[in-house]
Amino acid sequence: MLISVPQNLADEITQFAEDLNQNKSILVNQALEFYFDHLDLQIAKKRSMEKNESISLSQMRKLSKESV
Repeated sequence: MLISVPQNLADEITQFAEDLNQNKSILVNQALEFYFDHLDLQIAKKRSMEKNESISLSQMRKLSKESV
């Protein structure tokens, strides 16, 4: 897959990759996986609220830890 990003974001990716001694592709892949996990949690919360469901604080903490 080929994507284009604004120059400032490309510069940040390059800098993070250098600082972490990591390949840029791997870094972007990890960032996208983390972001999509975050979105999954947000969607689950929204669906739960729409159904008037409630979950305990311990369940919410578990969900939050799983998304990290």
